[in-house]
Amino acid sequence: MNGKLLFGVLITLIVCASAAGCISSPASAPYALAGTWVTSGNISIASYDLTLVCNGDGTAKLLGLLSAPTMSKDLNENFKWAYDQDNTFILSGGGTSIKAIMNGDTISLSINPKNMGIWDLDRDFDFTLNRLATSPDAIVGLWNGTIEGNVSNEIMMDFLEDGNGSISVIYYQGDIPTEEKKDITWEYIKANEYQAKYGSNTMSLELFDDILTIKIIPSTFITGASDSQITVVTKSFILPLPFIEFPV
Repeated sequence: MNGKLLFGVLITLIVCASAAGCISSPASAPYALAGTWVTSGNISIASYDLTLVCNGDGTAKLLGLLSAPTMSKDLNENFKWAYDQDNTFILSGGGTSIKAIMNGDTISLSINPKNMGIWDLDRDFDFTLNRLATSPDAIVGLWNGTIEGNVSNEIMMDFLEDGNGSISVIYYQGDIPTEEKKDITWEYIKANEYQAKYGSNTMSLELFDDILTIKIIPSTFITGASDSQITVVTKSFILPLPFIEFPV
């Protein structure tokens, strides 16, 4: 395993479109709620400013302010979130659960302040939150993943601050590793979307907290692999610190 790390850049690739880990669309993926969602405005007698932060580890926090003529409430509520089905996620915590329905870069929530214990108002309020755009350089660094099967594949993408980088795919036939490495250029598009190019090929990328999905064609790296585009899920990768022996 240590020898593989010497290749410099690794990340996970599935060599056939039917392999585990392929998904139909980010909106229906179990990790798609990860990120930051915001909204503000007025509803009934109250004004609101809400931020929902959903972390990649399944934890979430609802922050913000609810204001009415006779009451003002700061929100700092902890939740767990999980994928339910289709485009639906469930936030649970504090003795209540909230359904989040995703539609592209928006989610719809129905919140009852009394059920949450934040306000003595027993009424459902509907909110639409927008995905907060990531910073343009949020993907700078290493991203990798591994999928084991009849064929083991490893990939790592290295995104540099200057818009360049590399992608390296290591795949195995038996116990013999083969590496295919390509230089890339990348750019920020909008919201949580990025784009990377190598040769005449273009990859779409989407960032969900610490999860980066990459749409890629396996045959551009592995001879005889699928020509169909697949989605690869990768995680932020931190290289181990080198061992330093101090004099005694």
